This record gives sequence, C-alpha cells and structure tokens, in this order.
Amino acid sequence: MNLFRLFRHPKHLKDLTPAEVAALSHATQPPVLLDVRTTAEFRLGHVGGALSFPLGHEDAIITNFSATQKVVLICKTGHRSQAAAASLFAAGFVDVSHLKKGMDQWRREGRPVTREN
Repeated sequence: MNLFRLFRHPKHLKDLTPAEVAALSHATQPPVLLDVRTTAEFRLGHVGGALSFPLGHEDAIITNFSATQKVVLICKTGHRSQAAAASLFAAGFVDVSHLKKGMDQWRREGRPVTREN
C-alpha cells in the first residue's frame, strides 16, 4: 500500500478549525464527531461528545451511520482523519470534515477535553 496515497488530503474533505468544530457541536443539528485515534489516546482526552472509532474500523462507521450524515473526524494531528475520510468517501459518504491539525491544535488553543477512566 502506498502510504503517501493513504495519508494525502482527500479532494472533498473540509478542513475545520477548533472554533468551527466547537460551534458546529452546539448547532441545532450537530454533526457526528468521530475520533479515529487509538482507544488509549481517546481516553486521555477528547472533544466532548466525540465517539471513538479508531483508524482501521471504518467499516463500523459505515455500518452505524448514514452516508448522508454530517461527519467530523478527529485525530491527533489531522493525518489519520484524512485516511479515514478517504475510506468514508469511497463508501459514499458525502459530508465529511476533519479537525485540521487535530487534537494537538485543539489543546494548543486551550479548548476543553473530556477524559475517560
């Protein structure tokens, strides 16, 4: 598998800032926030309301969510979310965004995180 191809930015993927993700999460019809980091990373801190679907488990996303749902993908730096987005677009998802620069940027901006025990 070509790793460059796996992690390149999909053409239709929308980049969102932490401020945009925070605003969307409080919208009347918020998107589904999906964190594609490892379960251990997720437990250490994630965006409130996000669900854990580690990279490589896109089939579970495809099974559990409609391809027409608005989806925001989150990872540590933005690279894994790009890879997950490519899989979702290939499966017919049409409204996929990601947190540009990931949780690293979220934390740099001092935004709140939720922790799991």
